Amino acid sequence: MDTSQMVVIGKVTAPFGVRGSVKVEPYSDYLERCHLLDWVWLEGQNAAGYMRVIKARLHKNAWVLDFESCETRQQAEQYKNALLKIPHSERVSLPPDTYYFDQIIGLEAFTMGREKIGVVKDIIRTGSNDVYVLEGEDQREILVPALKDVVKEVNLEEGHLLLELPPGLKDS
Repeated sequence: MDTSQMVVIGKVTAPFGVRGSVKVEPYSDYLERCHLLDWVWLEGQNAAGYMRVIKARLHKNAWVLDFESCETRQQAEQYKNALLKIPHSERVSLPPDTYYFDQIIGLEAFTMGREKIGVVKDIIRTGSNDVYVLEGEDQREILVPALKDVVKEVNLEEGHLLLELPPGLKDS
């Protein structure tokens, strides 16, 4: 199975209860998206393949999913740390000027003066705003708040971000 045209939407963190449910950390701000899932591709150390979702519910900020043919806690345990993937075509449409993490990760970051800062390697979710983790030219890690005052342009076609860094951020 070619999973290159799939995107990760969450990660199984643990079994949930005793009847085969799994708890999933969603990689989405749209938590209700779990109710739209019919099939997911599970990929992990102990599992790889399509699983039919027969029930989905929210539990705090996590998803609880029931898969067909997964009826015990022991069966659910094998999916721990597995990634949930769906085809790109099944993504939920986003409002303008919002992006999926995988669209941002890998973009080159430049100052407004077109000086290269680095490449986005990761995104940290915080309570107030996301933080882009850039790998600088000298392999240093640079943390940049994902705020409109800082991120002036996201250009997916050209593969870059334009940033107006707060004073002292680039020099630190």
